[in-house]
Amino acid sequence: MSGEIGDGVVFANAARSHLPNSLSLLPEEKRDDSDFFIGNMIPTCISDDIESAAAINRRTLRMYLGLPNYRNYWKEAGYIEEMEAVETALEAGERERLPELMTDAWLSDCRLYGPTSRVLEGLEAWHSAGLRTPILVPSSAAGSQMKAFEEMFALFDSL
Repeated sequence: MSGEIGDGVVFANAARSHLPNSLSLLPEEKRDDSDFFIGNMIPTCISDDIESAAAINRRTLRMYLGLPNYRNYWKEAGYIEEMEAVETALEAGERERLPELMTDAWLSDCRLYGPTSRVLEGLEAWHSAGLRTPILVPSSAAGSQMKAFEEMFALFDSL
């Protein structure tokens, strides 16, 4: 619908590896039109401690795993095993198991986390996949939301 009547599309929690497929569904003239907005909300945690940053992203992702539309999308994106394991855990009432079911590959495909260099490489990869406007949604492994914004500003100061 965004390609038929809209001026753009905004994804949320898209899988980078699946973005070219999603964009291929847009009319070619929209894909080639630089005025057509193509954005994605990408939860981002900048930290030299990759495991802590991954844990933060896993925590913020838990809510989305409870929503069938997101699970169906991630299955379409190739994460069938992961989503079936999540669904089994949800059916059993084992929500506390969700973080352990989020594979690093899947997390890295849908989120940005880790040191500045890794996050910047991830942004480049998103652009290469066809994303025009990354909408970074910051979280911090070392503090509050304000700390997350400080880390985000520092990321771009490093350029």
